[in-house]
Amino acid sequence: MEALRDAGSELRRRGCTIAIGPMEGNTWRTHRAVIESDGSRPFPLEPVTPLELVDLLEQEGYETIARYSSSKVDLTSQSPDLSRLRERLHQVKIRPLNLLQLEDELRAIYRLSARAFRDNFLYTDISEAEFITQYEAFRSHLNSNSAFLAERSGRLVGFVFGYPDQDRFVVKTVAVLPMRAYAGLGTVLVDKIQSSARKEGFISAIHALQREDNQSLRISKRFQATVFRRYALFAKTL
Repeated sequence: MEALRDAGSELRRRGCTIAIGPMEGNTWRTHRAVIESDGSRPFPLEPVTPLELVDLLEQEGYETIARYSSSKVDLTSQSPDLSRLRERLHQVKIRPLNLLQLEDELRAIYRLSARAFRDNFLYTDISEAEFITQYEAFRSHLNSNSAFLAERSGRLVGFVFGYPDQDRFVVKTVAVLPMRAYAGLGTVLVDKIQSSARKEGFISAIHALQREDNQSLRISKRFQATVFRRYALFAKTL
């Protein structure tokens, strides 16, 4: 409690008018507090906070400004029929990540991410170098099936990125150019990476850290995903 008050005082001293948290600098890094959980083990890169933190924040006058959730998909069950979507998107070609040209791949992913996410809540620009550094730190966990890239006429128009967690596969990021021509591509990409994970022996997939008013939740519903953890961001006027 005292630490929260001290932080608020310091922010006011620096001229800030609102405090938002918990957040490690910006939304590219760890942020959100756990507000509900079924007790299952955390997955890599998931924010881990005690439920008591929510009470402390609310006692200090912080209010919820955004809600998120993570959900689980049973990979042993049948996938939805996406044949009509694939037919409409036949000009889009999907391929696995090329680890031999990882830096070039990450540059293209950075440019697409900056465009796809720029209207997201609390979005902040980061440099290409910082973006690549974040992914490079995860290189040892990557294989060719960790990401799938969607291209049209050689141009990147969407991607999905994930990583293994024991018998689970975490679908961490899905991004598609915000154009009507690519509606439904996110669903096709998620199906692609989940099918790959299924072939590798994973029995479930996690759809990680989705804002609860986001398009990605519609994708999860198509795969009969069930929520197992919820999170929130809080804010207080200083």
